[in-house]
Amino acid sequence: MPTHASSLPHRQVLGFNAILLLPLLLLVCLPWQPFMTSALQSDWLWWPYALTRMVDLPGLAITIAALLLLTRHKLTLGHTALLALAGALFAALASDWLIKSLIKQLTEEPRPYLLWLESQELIPAIRQFYAGSSTLRSEQVHAATQLLALPAWLGHHWQTEVNYAFPSGHSIAAMSLAQFFGLIWLARAPTGVWLLPLWAIGIGLSRTLIGMHWPLDVLASALLGSLTALVAARWWLHHY
Repeated sequence: MPTHASSLPHRQVLGFNAILLLPLLLLVCLPWQPFMTSALQSDWLWWPYALTRMVDLPGLAITIAALLLLTRHKLTLGHTALLALAGALFAALASDWLIKSLIKQLTEEPRPYLLWLESQELIPAIRQFYAGSSTLRSEQVHAATQLLALPAWLGHHWQTEVNYAFPSGHSIAAMSLAQFFGLIWLARAPTGVWLLPLWAIGIGLSRTLIGMHWPLDVLASALLGSLTALVAARWWLHHY
C-alpha cells in the first residue's frame, strides 16, 4: 500500500522546513553587504561558486539525475513510479521558472554586484546600464572585471548574469529539489534526508557571497520553491 500524503510525519516535516527556512530568515535580519572588495580575489570564493554550479547548466541536469537515481534506489521504484516522479519534479521546476521569470520582469531589482560596480564607477548608472541590450551589459561587465583583475571564473559568471536579481533562479531550483525529495524521503525512506536542506542553504548562501543576490531574494526563492515542490511531492505520494 502506498504511503499517502496525509500520512507524512508532520513533526519531521516542520523540523525539515525549520532547518531549510529559518537560517535564511536570520540572514535577512542580520546586517549584510554583498562582499568585501579584498575578498573578490580570494581563492576561497571559488568554493561557493563551485556549489552554485550544481544548479546551473549542466550541473542542474547532473544533480537532478543523481537525486532521481538515488531516490529510485532508496525506494526501490518501478519504471512507472520513477517516470511519474520525474514528471512531477519537472512540472514543479517548470512552474518555478515561469513564475521566477515573470517576477524578475515585474520587480526589475538590480543585482548586488552591479550596484557595487556602479558605486565604483566601472559601469554606467544602473538605469542606463539596464536600458542597454544584454550583449552590451555583458561587455561592460567584462571590461569592469578586467580592470579589477578578478579571477576568470568570477568574471565569466558575472558576465553571464546581467539580468535582474529578484528572485533567485538558482535558489528556487535548489530549494525545490530539497523540498521535493525531502518530503518524499521523509515519508518513505528518511535516511540522509537532513543533508538536503543543508545543501540547499549552501546554494542560497553561495548566491549572496558571489554578489548575485540579496538575502531577501534567497528567502523569497526558498518560499516559492518550497510551495511548488510541496504540491508536486504530495501529488506523487498520493498516487504512488
